[in-house]
Amino acid sequence: MKNSFLALLVIFNILLNKQAMCIKLRCKDIVDNSALSRLKEYLFCEYNPKDRMLAKNNATVVNFGLNLHQFQVVWTEPHLTWDKSQFDSIASLRVKSYQIWVPDIVMHSTTNIDVDIEIPIVDCVVNYKGTVLCVPTTTYTTFCESDHTWWPYDVMNCTIHVGSWSYASDEINLRPSFTDVSDVFAENSMEKNLGWEVANISESERVIKSKFGLEFTTDYLSYNILLKRHASIYATTYVTLAIVLMTMTLMTLWLEPKSTERMVIANMNFILHLFCLLDLQWKLPFNGIHPPQLILFYEKSLSLAAFSLILTSILRYLQQLNTEVPTWISLTTVSILKSRVGQIFLVSILDPKVSARIEMNADDNTNLMSLDKKESTWRYTSILIGWLAFLSVSLVYVIMLIIFLPT
Repeated sequence: MKNSFLALLVIFNILLNKQAMCIKLRCKDIVDNSALSRLKEYLFCEYNPKDRMLAKNNATVVNFGLNLHQFQVVWTEPHLTWDKSQFDSIASLRVKSYQIWVPDIVMHSTTNIDVDIEIPIVDCVVNYKGTVLCVPTTTYTTFCESDHTWWPYDVMNCTIHVGSWSYASDEINLRPSFTDVSDVFAENSMEKNLGWEVANISESERVIKSKFGLEFTTDYLSYNILLKRHASIYATTYVTLAIVLMTMTLMTLWLEPKSTERMVIANMNFILHLFCLLDLQWKLPFNGIHPPQLILFYEKSLSLAAFSLILTSILRYLQQLNTEVPTWISLTTVSILKSRVGQIFLVSILDPKVSARIEMNADDNTNLMSLDKKESTWRYTSILIGWLAFLSVSLVYVIMLIIFLPT
């Protein structure tokens, strides 16, 4: 009986010592293994990736940098530090983002509900000082304010807002990583976009009130990206066409009203205006604050082309009239043709024969309309109207080029 009691006492002491050894064996007291395995066991023992480890002043400084194809997030994790000399001089470690605590830095300007606004699962680099670097690739989906006023030289102003979703400013201190974000975009834009180019990018910081309606604020980073369209093809096509159509309209008014060429050019000019407007409406964007000035130029040029076509028909009809000319028209036409302005700018340019007749009868211009009075008066009246229309339309086109033509 005595021996049995001693045996039970020995077994009890052995079990008690083993339990005491298990209690003394802490998480950081790891067994011998490879340096990388020992380091992972050392770092992630008693580590909860869902909890933010408190830093000094209870705020985790997060540096955010925006590139063209990705963004980077850098912060310091107090728990993930080690002595390099104890782990074969390992200075950095690669871990999955779901294995560690990651600040909930998200895009606040996302407009597409199908886009995941959270940081995707990515490999992160942790160095021995506890600095964590994550560089996830992402697709930026945001709202862009389009201004197509000077299409095809139009621009879009896109704004990307970045900030923590749930942490306050005294918990996550969000700061920009780059001093000049424009240089970073230029260095990373190796693949040129054929439609748009980044004209300018600016960065700003601000503090906003919590979206949860609580009494705390959140750090906010805003990136304003100005995109400019590559306009070489459109400018060559539509701006050049606008100049050509304008020239055809003026040429129509310059030619003799009864000439066949004038009627042909007037009809072709009107038809080409219609085709250009139909083609332009399919090329122009359907959004934007203001309508493009170029289509307004085409619309007004179409009106002038229609005016030149109608005027050509009226002037051709006037030159064929044999009826008596109304007195007020005859007096007005004769007075203008007798004047020095009429002789220089009207008769000399449009009818050299009359100019020679005026020079021969310089002292007496009263006989200017004596020959074939009815036909000549209607003819010179049509010439006068055509020339005044040419000068007026030329002035209108100059104003339209200044106001509407994109440069």
